[in-house]
Amino acid sequence: MIEIAFGFVAAICWGLHDFLVRFIVKKVTIFSALLCTNLFGILFLAGSFFLTEQNFILSVTFILISIIYGILFLIASYGLYMAFDRGPVFVAAPIICSYPILSLIYAAVLTTSPKPHQWLLSLIVVFGIFLTVYTKKENTDKVKTVKLETIYWSILSAVFFSLSFQLGQNQIINSNEIISNLIARTSSIMVIVSLFANHIKFKSIKPNYIIILILMGVVDTLALLIMVYSGNFNHPEFSSVSASTFGLITILLVCFFYKEKLNFIQMLGISLVFSSIAILTLS
Repeated sequence: MIEIAFGFVAAICWGLHDFLVRFIVKKVTIFSALLCTNLFGILFLAGSFFLTEQNFILSVTFILISIIYGILFLIASYGLYMAFDRGPVFVAAPIICSYPILSLIYAAVLTTSPKPHQWLLSLIVVFGIFLTVYTKKENTDKVKTVKLETIYWSILSAVFFSLSFQLGQNQIINSNEIISNLIARTSSIMVIVSLFANHIKFKSIKPNYIIILILMGVVDTLALLIMVYSGNFNHPEFSSVSASTFGLITILLVCFFYKEKLNFIQMLGISLVFSSIAILTLS
């Protein structure tokens, strides 16, 4: 199933994005980072547009859908930043990565309901992610307070990611994904500048952060472009299932670069995720 392959490529991009977030999340304000990543994303899309010489026809509906899913994705990204900033990650990541369940529900209501075994395999993927990310619970009152805030931002992020993908995979966007994403990113920048200009601190962005922000902008934009493109196929909701493995990609990158080891439960979780995705693809 090609939709799952697209989602997995998106997961690699977002996994790299979240790995890079670790280096700047405490050093650059969230809105500064969001503004820069969206700006670099626009430059990447503009270059892609001229290289592919894509033809397009703009309509009011096309523009409105692009603007709305762009803003929804911005809200979801902000929620992800806030959840990861508040921590702990073992609370935030599994909740955010559960958004495919919402995508499957949308498909069941609006199009064709997934088959029982597809529901089961998708749930196993989410459960495997939970096992992989989950670590020992801290018991201090301070952490319990943070967890409640983390849960709020994580749920918000999951809901808005699912809504953004649902709208972005609309048939009217098909074959015009690049221009649609250009509109989506531009609308995000307009929202950030008009509503949160006071939170943008360019002085906090050091030269060595620029390269990280450029990479974040490119991979984030590429991932969303891939997710929107999967709307050209029959079951784009399954791209959400495989894309939700971005948390595992981040963990594997951390293990590779920082020489950290996976425990038995984490290895079990990863095995469940990838075996379920493999079976889902073959089915």
